[in-house]
Amino acid sequence: MIDRTSHVSMYAQIAAILESAIHSGELQPNQKVPTEAELMETYNVSRMTARQAIEILHEKGLVVRKQGKGTFVTGPMLRQELGGMEAFYDSFLKKELEPKLLEMKVTDTPDDVMEILGDHFAQTLFLKRVYYRNDEIYGFSLMYLPVELASSVTWQLAEKNAGYSLLTKHAGYSLKNANLTIRALPANKEQAEILNIRPKQPLLQLSRTSYTSEEQPIEHIKLHLRSDRCEFNIDVPGNYLLVDGIRNTTP
Repeated sequence: MIDRTSHVSMYAQIAAILESAIHSGELQPNQKVPTEAELMETYNVSRMTARQAIEILHEKGLVVRKQGKGTFVTGPMLRQELGGMEAFYDSFLKKELEPKLLEMKVTDTPDDVMEILGDHFAQTLFLKRVYYRNDEIYGFSLMYLPVELASSVTWQLAEKNAGYSLLTKHAGYSLKNANLTIRALPANKEQAEILNIRPKQPLLQLSRTSYTSEEQPIEHIKLHLRSDRCEFNIDVPGNYLLVDGIRNTTP
């Protein structure tokens, strides 16, 4: 119960009780947390106090709101080894997350992407996907593929196959390697709305450019992930020094 004589606010005390229940396993991942009305009755507090308690948990990334369903304990952390091209994107997303295609169209290539792919990619086939786990959004991707794929890639095909598969199995490209960049960025308003997080909350942006056997760039994808739900691991040599591996990217 809460101590009404304490200098700690009642909503902070309720939040601490719920947080303890989450960490102890009393409240399991993806389990619904008590509603505002239930907290009001249990602790004899106002709706505002109950709402503030849940908001604290939301700000800590411990709970997620699902429209029309309520508030739930966040799902387990996604962990992935950084490996080969197929293993990283396609296998990881295919095994762990449920993709949903939101948009597929031929579009003028953004300047920053055309700078990577080259001037002959003035137009590209654009795919926008979101990735779910237990009805919780973990990330979304923006993918740019050769425009000639637009004549043969249907919505159903794009929805069921990741970019690597579309290029290699459907279009017949032979991919040699890929360049992967991982950055931590503050979410802008649009990204925050998609991921159901607050603007400026940190997210992970993973940018991959794939190259053909002729070493020509053929695909670019930006994957945005909630930093509080995902982590990546990589094996390094025993004599690898972390500081030596850091490079300055500022102009």
